[in-house]
Amino acid sequence: MIACTPPIPHVPAPDDTSGFPASPAPGAAAPDGAHAHAASAAQLFEAAVPDDPLFPYQWHLKNTGQHVFGDTRPQAGVDLNLGTLHQQGITGKGVVVAIHEPGRIDPDHEDLAPNLLARHPLDRATAGDFDVAHATATAGIIAAVEGNGKGGGSIAPGAQLIDMAAPGAGDLPRARLHNLSGGSSPVLFTPYSAAEYPDQDVDGGSGDLFIKSGGNEFESAEKIGVSAQACSAATGGTGTSCLTAAAESMNAMARVVTVASVNAAGVKASYSSSGSTLWVSGLGGEYGHERQYVTDSGAVGLPNVADAHLYAPAIVTTDMSGADRGLNRDRPGSPRYNALDGGSLSSVDASGDYTARANGTSAAAPTVTGVTALMLQANPALTWRDIKYILATTARQIDPDRQKIVWQGLVLDDGWVTNAAGRAFSNWYGYGLVDATAAVQAAQRHTPLGPLRNTGWLATADKEAPVAAREAAASGPRITVDDDMKIETVQLRLRTTHKNPNQLHIVLTSPSGTSSIILPAHTLVALPDGAFSIDLTASNAFLDESARGTWTLRVVDAKDPAPTSAVVSWELRVLGH
Repeated sequence: MIACTPPIPHVPAPDDTSGFPASPAPGAAAPDGAHAHAASAAQLFEAAVPDDPLFPYQWHLKNTGQHVFGDTRPQAGVDLNLGTLHQQGITGKGVVVAIHEPGRIDPDHEDLAPNLLARHPLDRATAGDFDVAHATATAGIIAAVEGNGKGGGSIAPGAQLIDMAAPGAGDLPRARLHNLSGGSSPVLFTPYSAAEYPDQDVDGGSGDLFIKSGGNEFESAEKIGVSAQACSAATGGTGTSCLTAAAESMNAMARVVTVASVNAAGVKASYSSSGSTLWVSGLGGEYGHERQYVTDSGAVGLPNVADAHLYAPAIVTTDMSGADRGLNRDRPGSPRYNALDGGSLSSVDASGDYTARANGTSAAAPTVTGVTALMLQANPALTWRDIKYILATTARQIDPDRQKIVWQGLVLDDGWVTNAAGRAFSNWYGYGLVDATAAVQAAQRHTPLGPLRNTGWLATADKEAPVAAREAAASGPRITVDDDMKIETVQLRLRTTHKNPNQLHIVLTSPSGTSSIILPAHTLVALPDGAFSIDLTASNAFLDESARGTWTLRVVDAKDPAPTSAVVSWELRVLGH
């Protein structure tokens, strides 16, 4: 249960960030010249470069294609487009962010201590290295102190942080923003419950906003025992995600921004799970190894990850302080992964207080959280619905030429789909990569959304609709919505008699004709007992369309030419204005 907020169930364990790697080539230079996105003159650009020594390596903050930690350079312009926001005084000042992690944020870190609302001593002897390192890295991406000549910068260096794992966190001032860098893509959809799904995540807009990692299970799910080989067998080489972000019920809740990860090349990170519940993308990078250090120290690459991903940049951020603990520390006889790695062995920074191996949707979510803190400073009157709307409508479409994934005539992934309201959405990226300058500018001039409208749960009148064969004409059970309102999100529930969800392909089509793939065939999905069902999932593909009219759910068996299973029932709820 999350303290100080209306209850939202199931805060999952943190992403596996053991691939926390990246590093700058020796002699890397600070970026120069005009920033790709900033409209300011060259002198303002120079003023936007703080004196923090690791800032030149933080491509997610300012990317001119410079050398960073990793063997490949980032693609110039793939950053958060901070521009000169900090120089304009937009730093997240006055905004409080709650960090939800199993481990503590290092309260003694030189780049974090001034921004922690309360500092409680940490027993370093018993604190788990990974948990503390994970929490500390997350906090540093959002709100490390900037311009102090130490470490690197951050997105919202003026924001204050609450460590929700620290004693007394619930007694501190309420935070409106909550970062949950613990997203995962479960192998199992929560089975359908007879009880109506509660409205606890819908409060009209006055409550808190949760920014959550979408999951790292596109290629494998090692931390829950699903190997890359099992994923390959399930997906059949189709190129789709092994597990889907749509299986995590929290991702479907209205007050949650589910975040995908983009790498320094401006495309989906190798590990980032896809799904219809994604909202936007942040920057999480890849693994940040450098072959020189990996080879010289005898390091072994992470299992089941393509070599190209291992040696592409990750995120530079804070680590558990000291060369004796954390990700970046002295390990006599142990491998080093890049030029920053190895604690006192590093010629870049011998403190061991920083890492260039932060990655995953664990890193991508705090990049979005940092941007929302800037938005809230610019306009404190924003509701959680306003923030979500602005993030979506100002996000940059990336990888625009990505092609559909088609298997034996069945479209498993649509690439980018532009809905009837002109909003482009992708199951890989949501509405695209967050854009800090565009989001802040939109926040400053934003007209609040109208009152929240909620259709309530509507059930199909069609009984025992058959699951269709792959070649069957596109049709399925329907639900009619009478309310003429603009859509923000669409939630759904489902019961079937089908026994093999890996064969199921589920598509929701709006009255305007926009289709959203809820579950692609070849997704690895476990079946607990009985038949396949879903207690809660959602699609965010229909933003600003009208809800009025007939919605259709097409459920297909992609492999059985004559399926005998049926859709017992399905329910739909539309939230909008």
